[in-house]
Amino acid sequence: MLNIALFVLASVLLFALLWSLKGQTSLRNNILFLQENLDHSRSKLTDYETQVDELNYEITQLRVQNGSLNIALNKYRKYQDIWNIEQYIVNRTLQAENFVELTKLDASIMIDDLKAYIARVKDYLVQFQAQAIAEIEQQARESLQGYYEQARQQHRLQEVLSALEHKIQEKRFGLQFPASHLLKQLLEGYGETDAARHLRHVRESIQQAIETQQVANCNYVDDNRRRSTIEILSLAFNSKADLYLSQLSPDNLAEMLQALKNDYVLLNYTGQALSQAMIQESYLDLRLEELKFAAMLLQLRQNHPHPQIA
Repeated sequence: MLNIALFVLASVLLFALLWSLKGQTSLRNNILFLQENLDHSRSKLTDYETQVDELNYEITQLRVQNGSLNIALNKYRKYQDIWNIEQYIVNRTLQAENFVELTKLDASIMIDDLKAYIARVKDYLVQFQAQAIAEIEQQARESLQGYYEQARQQHRLQEVLSALEHKIQEKRFGLQFPASHLLKQLLEGYGETDAARHLRHVRESIQQAIETQQVANCNYVDDNRRRSTIEILSLAFNSKADLYLSQLSPDNLAEMLQALKNDYVLLNYTGQALSQAMIQESYLDLRLEELKFAAMLLQLRQNHPHPQIA
């Protein structure tokens, strides 16, 4: 019985000893962990102290700089008024420049507006003048009635009478050569001269005007009647022009030119009764030009009868 009690007691003591050893081991581990935390905290504290020292140093430096700046500020404070004046001048200068630019812009806009207004006034004056002339002419027609048209006819008849007088007074010249034969001789003999080249160009323009029906015009609505009238009038005028070309000499150029102009006036006057049929003035100029340069070649042939001088 005593042995059992001793055994139980020994077992309890052993268990207590083992439990005590396990608690010491756990406590030792906790102490190590706490020691490591303490060491880590001390290290971080050291770092914080170092940073604090650095910050204190920087604060000290900033205080020194602040003191220097305050000294400098006190030194230059007396120039504050001058700086204010300079800033004021700068601001006023900018304002003046802006005002000048705005004034230039306003002036440019004003000039454009004035130009546009002047243009409108000019257009109005032109229209007013044209309208005034038309109204005056209309008033003259209404007040004069038949006298106005009679005056126009009288002026036209005066031109016709002048042309008839020239026709009556002009001399009769015998035929020398057919016009085409005469021009062929002149162009072949003196074809390298400037006059011959220009005459050839004029002849080509005449032929082109004939082919494109630019010799005369007429106001008949019926196309066949209009074409027939233009053909007859063109034939009459070209026959006269060819006749004067065949009668041409260096001495009678002025008379031939005047004769062709007279035929132009008379034919156009006659054409009034045929729905205002008339020879175009541009075609008259071509035939007159033909006479002038043909006379130059005739003069050249008279002075230099041999073509090789050309």
